[in-house]
Amino acid sequence: MFFSKRVFFTTIGLVVVIGTSGWLVVKSAQEQISHGDLPAHFVENTAKAITYEKYDTKGWLEYTATAVDATRFYNQDAKLITVNATLYSKDKKDKPWNITANYADITNSNNNMHLYGNVVMLRNANGKNSPAIKIATDSVNYDDSKDYMDTNKKVTISQPGTPNNTVGTGMNGTPKKGDFKLLKDVRSYYAGQ
Repeated sequence: MFFSKRVFFTTIGLVVVIGTSGWLVVKSAQEQISHGDLPAHFVENTAKAITYEKYDTKGWLEYTATAVDATRFYNQDAKLITVNATLYSKDKKDKPWNITANYADITNSNNNMHLYGNVVMLRNANGKNSPAIKIATDSVNYDDSKDYMDTNKKVTISQPGTPNNTVGTGMNGTPKKGDFKLLKDVRSYYAGQ
């Protein structure tokens, strides 16, 4: 005889324990999927070279966001990598804001964006009394429903083509209107000084 009774019953016992454990894991996963109990951070799908467009209820294009890589999670939030976004004003005379960032997190429930990693916001000149403006920071939050943007990071505001620069810590504003306010430690200087 190749096996003793002890080895035989131990092997049978292990097969029963492993089989029961595997069955419980499969049943638990099936129940989670059928009840929608997957964790919010569960990756639902990924995409390469995407364009995301947000329209208001009247069909007006509010913003577009393109990304090299995108991940959508089970709760429908999204993470974008190498982002280029354009925010449009309802007034067609106003130039749009072009925003680039290394990363963006978009919240599905309200379409808010958190842009971070080398964030640069640029608006071309909008007439004689509205020169081009460039805003650079490390991180910014954008509330889509309020057209409200804020950060607590260092911010540099400059006028492309001029040596004029203003820096400060923290900023809030409404990009579609072009109104921004630096919150503290505000200092202006000319580049090269």
